[in-house]
Amino acid sequence: MALSTKFILASKVNDSCEYPIMLRIIINRKNQLVSTKKSCKQENWLENQQQVARGHPKHQEINLLLRTIVSELDFLIISEGKKGRKPTFDEMKSVVRNLTGATKEPESKSLFKLFEDHISLLNQQNRIGYADTFKFTLSSLKGFVKNKDRDLLSINLNFLKKYEEYLMERGCAITTRSVYLRTFRTMWKVAIREKFCSEGHYPFKELAFGKYNNPRTKKRAIQKSQIDQISALVIDPMNDTLINSRNYFLFSFYCRGINFTDLASLKWDNIVDDELEYIRSKTKEEFRFKLHPEAMRILDFYRNLRGNSDAGYIFPILYKRHDSIQSIRYRKQKIRTRVNKDLQELGAILGIQKNLTTYVARHSYATTLRRNGVSKENIGRSLGHDSLKTTDIYLEDIGDPILDELINSTL
Repeated sequence: MALSTKFILASKVNDSCEYPIMLRIIINRKNQLVSTKKSCKQENWLENQQQVARGHPKHQEINLLLRTIVSELDFLIISEGKKGRKPTFDEMKSVVRNLTGATKEPESKSLFKLFEDHISLLNQQNRIGYADTFKFTLSSLKGFVKNKDRDLLSINLNFLKKYEEYLMERGCAITTRSVYLRTFRTMWKVAIREKFCSEGHYPFKELAFGKYNNPRTKKRAIQKSQIDQISALVIDPMNDTLINSRNYFLFSFYCRGINFTDLASLKWDNIVDDELEYIRSKTKEEFRFKLHPEAMRILDFYRNLRGNSDAGYIFPILYKRHDSIQSIRYRKQKIRTRVNKDLQELGAILGIQKNLTTYVARHSYATTLRRNGVSKENIGRSLGHDSLKTTDIYLEDIGDPILDELINSTL
């Protein structure tokens, strides 16, 4: 990401008939200006030297400030570079304001700019997935306002209600509406924290969020007998993609519902004897468990497979050429889309009515355990859930087989 700074003179003179000295900050071809609170006449400004000429009565004071600004910004850039990131516009402007003794100038941002700057920050922090959530929400909002940007102060409760109606009219499921509205609310809290709008202007306060607290998801699990059907299906050995897609699905089911992102990242180093060890990317929680015989069978299939990954990955998804966070993410998205398409084909062949996706394996794993009497606590722990509420979302459509058995045996 390109980052540069340069002192320039503002285009208009101030009350002293001098041009304010501004610092232009350029990040990724986007630029913002921040005032140094100093000024000079055109003839006193030395563009190439980036300083004020001796003819200015305050040249020593001004030049010392300009050098200090450059020095402090260099320190910030180096410090953040050691952390693997670049400073943001706000961080760099804050340095300048602290040195000039200026309080943060009242700023205003449009709705689109607010989202775009936050998305840029998240991408700089390599929080690509989280950035995508804001990107998709912004895209939805742009559709609602027909790509006409809005000032934050113009957004009120009526705006939010109409946006909610817009989502419903477009057939968005309650889970999707929940994501969009919650992300919008999070963005608004950022705006308040960054002083782009006041705490008193918080239209979300009166929006009814109760129905979005625990939105019901569509039933995603399938029966264990259907899992067995998928496993037993004879597939043309030349159809590599369909075989791989089935293997990914079954491996997820037999490995405690491991999600596709983590599955694609598994390397042979993650297999220790007959156990799988890995860190879940979403929660950074470490997992270690004994592999099911079916999972071992799938691993054996890939051990000597021609065309397997040249980067030590178990499955033929990631290769050496996928050497950046972005390329890895896009590759996973591409393959997951293809896998889900293949799973739909398998479902059609077997007459399975559910829309088979990689998520179905995870939900089916949890549901199969519950139907066989495993406690919700143990299921949640094996899935890496922080709360039983999350586990309940996975299991809410199957009832409670243990309670059913207890009641039926008592009556």
